[in-house]
This record gives sequence, C-alpha cells and structure tokens, in this order.
Amino acid sequence: MENGKQTEAKVVKLRTQLVKEGHTRNLLAETDLMTLRIHCYAPGIGENALHSHTKEDHIFLVLEGTAEFNTGRDGKTVLNASKHQAIVLPAGCYYQFRNSGDTPLVMTRIGAGPDKQDQRLNPDGTPIPGRTHEQGAAKPVLIEGAFFE
Repeated sequence: MENGKQTEAKVVKLRTQLVKEGHTRNLLAETDLMTLRIHCYAPGIGENALHSHTKEDHIFLVLEGTAEFNTGRDGKTVLNASKHQAIVLPAGCYYQFRNSGDTPLVMTRIGAGPDKQDQRLNPDGTPIPGRTHEQGAAKPVLIEGAFFE
C-alpha cells in the first residue's frame, strides 16, 4: 500500500460487442503501472500507422479472429497471431496491425510502463500527438445482439 491507498483484487469480464465496421476500444482495468483494454476490429481494420511507444510495453492477446502485425522500423517483419496467441511488444518496438480475417477480431491489450507519460513515435522518431485517426478509424458499426464473452 502506497500513500495510504487501498489495494484490492478485482475480477473483470472480457466482454465486448462485435463490430462489422470500424473498431471499439474499452478500458477494463487500470493501475498505476498498467492498463487492460478490450478491442474489437472489423475485417481489414487495425492500427494502421506504424508507431512505437516510448515508455509502455504492450501485450495483445487474441481472443477471437486473426491479426497480422507488421513490426520493425520499416514495418516489413510480419507476425501473425490467432486465437489463444499473443504478440509481445516491448517499449520502442515499432508495430502496426490489422484484422486479417473475415470475422471480427477481438483482442485484449495490456499496457505496462513506469509512468503515464508514454508517447507514441513515428518511425522517423517524431512524436504523434494524441490518438491518431488514420486509415481504419471509422466510427464503429455494432452488430446488434452479437458479443464476445
């Protein structure tokens, strides 16, 4: 316990509504050192701008569907992950990904780092302000009544 803060265990449900267009991103849990989010991406959609994080490690766990990750400063190293697989991306590792299947891609993302001052960088080392809205950032179109749970 630090600074009189109460620390308690917590159970979170890995549940999200499926999308047929765009993507969703929902925070499930957060501590001083990490976050847990659940994401859902329509076919062909992903984080399409090659980038790295300065102070945050990421682990993407594929719960449903298939993902194609391009890694390296040039984005030419391709890693594929499907259900029950994970991609580990240490701080400084450049990546982008997309849903490479024809069904919704559901992943959890664990982000962990020493402080909340993480910054996203382009491959040329320049900062990316805020959340980028390049290709694939269309508003989500939810599939009514369809959930991953």
